[in-house]
Amino acid sequence: MKRSPSYQAERLIPESQLDQIVEEKVKKILAQMLGVQSTTNRQWYDTDPAYSLLGFDSAEQLRIMLRDGILRIGHEVRDVRSPNSQIPRYQFHVEKCEARLNLPPEKRRIKKIA
Repeated sequence: MKRSPSYQAERLIPESQLDQIVEEKVKKILAQMLGVQSTTNRQWYDTDPAYSLLGFDSAEQLRIMLRDGILRIGHEVRDVRSPNSQIPRYQFHVEKCEARLNLPPEKRRIKKIA
């Protein structure tokens, strides 16, 4: 959809990311309405789509929760970096993250990552 040059909108998230989120939600809702399983059963998301799916304002909030031990590698988070890379590349399991974040803070055992 083309917009007039005078129309200026500030995007909070990139359009491609928004399209991916909308597509996933629409597929899930249609599958529920039709009573079938969705053909895309995606569970793990990179940091950028994951933070918005979880309702956060930025990817940095997820990284902070990981550093603080609220979200745990091997449970709600996995590191999918290439074997020779020093820089981690995290993926988040949205359902597991939601379940972990819905626990009362006193029931979460927190171990900080160095």
